[in-house]
Amino acid sequence: MEATAAEPDAPVLADQQSIEDWIVIRIADAQGLDPELIDVNESFIANGLGSASSVALVSDLATLLGIPLPETLAWEYPSIAALAEHVASIAPSSHND
Repeated sequence: MEATAAEPDAPVLADQQSIEDWIVIRIADAQGLDPELIDVNESFIANGLGSASSVALVSDLATLLGIPLPETLAWEYPSIAALAEHVASIAPSSHND
């Protein structure tokens, strides 16, 4: 399964759904699961991520978006939906009119 939700050098993840999708694909790939089996409302722990994996996920997301994100963000927003909603609210929009 190939994770091609976004080009690595293009900051296209500005909305909550895109961020959720990116996280789901990352977790599903890491766990060897179908993305449909990942519940965005469950905790990262319930979705198979430990502390190190959660920190790495937040770090990769920060790099992808080009914004600083605290390593503790996965504990402050402990589900995919909560984290995606928060990050979407602080991420720069790709549609600055």
